[in-house]
Amino acid sequence: MKKKSIFEKPKSSFKRKCYKDNCSKPGIYKAPKSKNEISNYIWFCEEHIKTYNKEWNYCKDMTQKEIEKHIQLDTIGWRPTWSFSTTKKFRNFDKIFSNYFEFFKKKKNHSKLNKKKTLLKDALKILNIDSTNINIEFVENKYKKLAKKYHPDKNKGDKKYEEKFKKINQAFEEIKKQLITNVN
Repeated sequence: MKKKSIFEKPKSSFKRKCYKDNCSKPGIYKAPKSKNEISNYIWFCEEHIKTYNKEWNYCKDMTQKEIEKHIQLDTIGWRPTWSFSTTKKFRNFDKIFSNYFEFFKKKKNHSKLNKKKTLLKDALKILNIDSTNINIEFVENKYKKLAKKYHPDKNKGDKKYEEKFKKINQAFEEIKKQLITNVN
């Protein structure tokens, strides 16, 4: 007779039988009893757990709204949450701390205008166009000439020309955008 090692696990004998009537196979797969008793289990053999899983529908008696609410609660782990803006403590937050580090100081839109002017100046500089006399036909002609000159296919894929070509395209798009917004 072979001696058992202390590290050898004893073979487990299944004491549970399959929950399905008239099935004598061991019940080794657990499944929840019902939607309401999710932590109470019944045990099935492999054959019957497959049929049980096919028939199982957790959302069977739920409306669409209830299903959506359930999914929403699952995403937050069923923990309570509060909207930051609705709590009374934080209403008028900007008024309470208005001068503190000047966080809520309203900025003027001069920065947007200056940024647009700077972008336009840079774009015109890349295309070698004087900022006094700008019209779309002139810009398109200048763009086409430069695009032909610096196109990577014409310059055997040289990275230097490829970068210049990208800048020319970006500049043309920026000028076009500025001209269209100024016309409207």
